[in-house]
Amino acid sequence: MKMVNIFFKKGHLFLAFALTLGQQAAFAFKQGDGFLSKADTAFVPQEIQDPENLGINKEAAHATLMPYASLKEALAGNRHASSFSRSLNGTWKFNWVDWPQKRPVDFYKTDYDVSRWKNITVPSNWQTAGYGTPIYTNITYPFKKDFPWIMSTPPQKYTTYKQRNDVGSYRRDFTVPAEWAGRRVFITFDGVDAGFFIWVNGRKVGYSVNSRNAAEFDLTNYLRPGKNVLAVEVYRFTSASYFEDQDMWRLSGIFRNVTLWSVQQQHIRDYFIKTKLDAQYKNADVTVTTKVKNYSTSPTRARQVTVTLYHGTMPVAGSTGKSSVPALQPGEEANVTVKFHVANPQKWTAETPNLYTSIIMLKDGNKVMETLSSRTGFREIEIKARVFMINGVPVKLLGTNRHEHWPDVGHAVTEAQMLIELNLLKQGNCNHVRTCHYSDDPRWYELCDLYGIYLVAEANVECHGAMNQFNEEPRAKAAIIDRNVANVEGFKNHPSVIIWSLGNENGSGGTNFRAALNVVRGLDPSRPTHYEGFGTGDSKNPADMDSEMYTGFAALDKRANDPALTKPFYICEYEHSRFSSMGSLDLYVEMFHKYPALLGGAIWEWADQGLYNYRDPKRKFTAFGGGFGDQPNDHYSPMNGTVFSDRTLKPHYAEMKHAYQWVVIKAKDLKTKLFTIKNRYEFIDLNGFTAKWEVSEDGIPLTSGSFNVGLISPGEEKDVQVSYKFTEKPGKEYFLKVSFGLAKDELWAKKGFELISQQFEITGPVRVSKEMVKGGSLTLNESPGNIQVKGDDFRLEFDKLKGTFIKIEQSGINILTEAGGPMLQLWRSPHIDDDVTWGYAKGWDKYGLRTITWVTDEVKSAKVSPNAIEIKANLTGAGKEGFKVHHKVTYTITADGVINAANDISFESDPKLVLGRIGVRLLLDKSLEQFDYLGRGPLETYNNRKGGFDIAHYHSKVSDQLTPYEKPMESGNHEDVRWANLATAKGLGIHITHVDSLLQIAAVPYTDEETEPVEYKMDLPESKHTALFINHKTLGIASRGPVLEPFLVYARPTTFNYQLRLHKNLTPVDKNDILKAKFNR
Repeated sequence: MKMVNIFFKKGHLFLAFALTLGQQAAFAFKQGDGFLSKADTAFVPQEIQDPENLGINKEAAHATLMPYASLKEALAGNRHASSFSRSLNGTWKFNWVDWPQKRPVDFYKTDYDVSRWKNITVPSNWQTAGYGTPIYTNITYPFKKDFPWIMSTPPQKYTTYKQRNDVGSYRRDFTVPAEWAGRRVFITFDGVDAGFFIWVNGRKVGYSVNSRNAAEFDLTNYLRPGKNVLAVEVYRFTSASYFEDQDMWRLSGIFRNVTLWSVQQQHIRDYFIKTKLDAQYKNADVTVTTKVKNYSTSPTRARQVTVTLYHGTMPVAGSTGKSSVPALQPGEEANVTVKFHVANPQKWTAETPNLYTSIIMLKDGNKVMETLSSRTGFREIEIKARVFMINGVPVKLLGTNRHEHWPDVGHAVTEAQMLIELNLLKQGNCNHVRTCHYSDDPRWYELCDLYGIYLVAEANVECHGAMNQFNEEPRAKAAIIDRNVANVEGFKNHPSVIIWSLGNENGSGGTNFRAALNVVRGLDPSRPTHYEGFGTGDSKNPADMDSEMYTGFAALDKRANDPALTKPFYICEYEHSRFSSMGSLDLYVEMFHKYPALLGGAIWEWADQGLYNYRDPKRKFTAFGGGFGDQPNDHYSPMNGTVFSDRTLKPHYAEMKHAYQWVVIKAKDLKTKLFTIKNRYEFIDLNGFTAKWEVSEDGIPLTSGSFNVGLISPGEEKDVQVSYKFTEKPGKEYFLKVSFGLAKDELWAKKGFELISQQFEITGPVRVSKEMVKGGSLTLNESPGNIQVKGDDFRLEFDKLKGTFIKIEQSGINILTEAGGPMLQLWRSPHIDDDVTWGYAKGWDKYGLRTITWVTDEVKSAKVSPNAIEIKANLTGAGKEGFKVHHKVTYTITADGVINAANDISFESDPKLVLGRIGVRLLLDKSLEQFDYLGRGPLETYNNRKGGFDIAHYHSKVSDQLTPYEKPMESGNHEDVRWANLATAKGLGIHITHVDSLLQIAAVPYTDEETEPVEYKMDLPESKHTALFINHKTLGIASRGPVLEPFLVYARPTTFNYQLRLHKNLTPVDKNDILKAKFNR
């Protein structure tokens, strides 16, 4: 039966269509404030459109905690292995509908039959299980913006027009362990997106919003012996969704752990462990504030709270305290404070993540009633004269923004995946993560304590699609404060949390965020506060640090030196890393280290947020915005990572690792082998590393050894002799790499892992001989249409009309395709920042650089010696708007199969026109698949993103050279190339060599014309050729900032030379000695 409900809300007309599912929903007309009456709850419960309803029957926010049955359990500190904890993760029964009125309203009843429902795994997002539509949007709300309503009719193109507000109904049974009899039983949902109701045994327990903080309910009075029925009804959107407009996939469901746990009737409900170091940052005073509550129906007598500090499994001598708990009436709660002193504890920093364990007990005389535990780190945070300090030492935050997202599980990130990320972060020299833009899974904070990561812990508040709308909105105030309270209360005991962030992109903040700031400071005055929206300067910003996003270099210099500023300056987002990007990161890092007032920054962002779309088994791909037909969407916006979605490494990662490295190695005098080593670590010397050197010959490791740097304390530098040895051979080029590897195993890497490295040129590139070859035969034949040159084992054919070679034959095999080459190239298949962000590609379109029409003005050929033939060609390329380029090229062909190419380029154009490149392209037969080169690799490099890649001899297949960005574009460039080989499996091919200046070379399976229109890499056609690019200049990589002047390529006169040599036996060096170009962890 189809039913129609019409009701009015402040002059707006709403139509709602309902299809009954065995139950007939009741609907009524409603005028006035628009909230639905109880009679209308079959359509949409009034709670989900009430922004001031933050939950029903929820427990107050508190520290992440768990009681343990023994001291041994408590010292282990595994919350989920406690005897008083039971996981409700696993298989649940599940029903999904696209409109609330279709939901099974009676499913919570114990006699409701769910046996025919599908199964779903908890935790998960239901979209990754195949239900509903994932929506990727950055700013625009996925529903009609009509606060506080979320059921208003959106534009027809919106996904939510047809799927107005998905509802997932979850059911499972559980039993309570018999040994929990007489205790209180709670259930905690660590994350449910977006709002949900809970029933136990047919009785409604409560309601919750705030998808990224724990929702906890006391189930004691709802339970029965034996089997219990748990029902959860999850709504994709509630009015709280207005505060969760983060730049991410909008996914739904129970996506974090669900835990059943038990406590004594008198329970330590919360605790806050505060450590205070003395003026010398040596000894510590510990204050533990606990909240003890009597949950029973009877008064309790006075008891005692004790706190003992353990290091490992041993108590720290003298580090214990106790305090009395007064007698409590039923439901009464008491604040109990315990204090004690710790003599010279090991300190916690990201470099030295030393952890103790605080054992907190509730005792009745000598009887232990309850035991809790918490990892404790001793560290002091201060700000002095704009300098952010930990334990009295200035620190820099070199980090990244991290969303909780993986392509297979969406937001239901596993601990194993967290560990992969932490290993990569630490291996990449990151010491900092901003939890953008919400509270993370509780396990993440525990792991960051353990591994050593400084966290800017951000609250789950973002209203980007309604910027500034909620700053003064009375109905939003409670939610903004509540989310900040949950963030602070939940994670206040973690030493890794060093800054509280009030949220992200809500506008200037107004009185609501200032109110939240005051509450946060009241809860925890020991940590500084941050909110970028407040702005910069004391007159605007009441938080403890100034902050901006994407600050340019000139502005950053100004911020660092502005006498009017009084606070540390932190770039909460910089180096936007969409697809091919992250240029000039090293320059940012040098500025951070140069200026004391600059705290550092967080790259946007850690990983691509691609999402596997496997719904069509014949078309599996990693989707970005719109990849599920979702509307509205922000298209490429999720692909901003330093690593790919599956955490395989982008070229950006090596650049980050190198720019962020904490040891600077400079050659003071290469002749005397004297180097300056600067220790940028803030708390450790370099004795935890093994220093090594390695000499390579023409890019192949030749000899290596280790050396002793002695004591270099934090922040100090020292001149060190590196006694490397090698025998120099004429005609060879030598490089030295100085590196530091781990001297012992760490949690995140094995002994020997190379964390720091710097390469130096010892001898410089070998110059190519320009002497004419002697011997061999060479013949020249010219016709009106072409020029043919024939040697002993090769033949060339030059098309006089095209001005290019159309055949290059070696041993009777033509290695060129019909398109031929070399042909001048001035553009590239645009990187997103070339096009959308900085508009370089608009110039290429305006002046027609993609479709230049070439005319050959003049071609001459001559035999200049018995062993050399010269072909001179003058070409003019015409684009649009009067653009012209003149290409004068001289090919000198010698009898040994060498083609020397001398190029002279001039323009009739705007001299400020930025080009994608100046170089040539040859389209070779695709059988030339083996690619060797001596240059920077193994991944792609560009003139302003190459510091993390050594010059070496690399080998790969051409098919592996296209960097696997989900949206294909120009990629695979290699800087500082001395030579390169392209060959068939049998070794027949071509050798490319620099002449006067080093080359930038790419050998990829597709042309720019082929990659540009393709949306997903899986849709690339079968390769028809090997596209060889020999570039003299290549445009650098942009980000949210433009390409800096030194890395731009202008339409201005230039000359460049290169050499091609034909070969019939190009055998690569032993592949065991060559670094392979692979994308792996």
